[in-house]
Amino acid sequence: MKRWSVLVWSTVALGVLAPSQAAAMRLEPWRGHVAVGYGHLFSDSFSPGGSISVAGGVDYPVSPNLRVGPVIGMSILGTHDVVRGSITAGLDYSLFDCALQLHWSPANGPLSRVSFGPGFAIARTSLQVGGGGAGFLDLAVDEVRPELAVDVSAMPRRQKIVAVGLEAGVRIVPVERVSWVLGTVRLAIHY
Repeated sequence: MKRWSVLVWSTVALGVLAPSQAAAMRLEPWRGHVAVGYGHLFSDSFSPGGSISVAGGVDYPVSPNLRVGPVIGMSILGTHDVVRGSITAGLDYSLFDCALQLHWSPANGPLSRVSFGPGFAIARTSLQVGGGGAGFLDLAVDEVRPELAVDVSAMPRRQKIVAVGLEAGVRIVPVERVSWVLGTVRLAIHY
């Protein structure tokens, strides 16, 4: 229940901080970013070793230190083989997510951007088995779930046109069988 209250309060905060004059929104203040790196899933003993993770988003200023905008990401997390009896099945993990994040730029410290907000995720564990697949159906996942997205970035504070930095993130997704926690480390290019 605590996760849901965090999602609700984050959504309320984003709504309150949204620009009051949406008709006066100009294109110049919009910024964007793309990031590519590594993602690792923490869920259960079947979690794969991790693999590529990419994300991108745009944001708009609501105050000098706050920006708001959507972020879309895709993580192809790898595979894991499971043996039951004489049959082996492959589990192929991936996560697609979309979040509306509030981006805060602290004035001091090693972090130059802290982002958080609610979203939704499509968690998927594809089952690959030649025969006897019914014995592995309990491991397959194909769910759309709410998520809590948190990212922190270290990059130059004075961005002229482009800034390159390191981004670390966490996605918490309450999948039915076992909750998924995705950790990411990515090279981010802010423009």
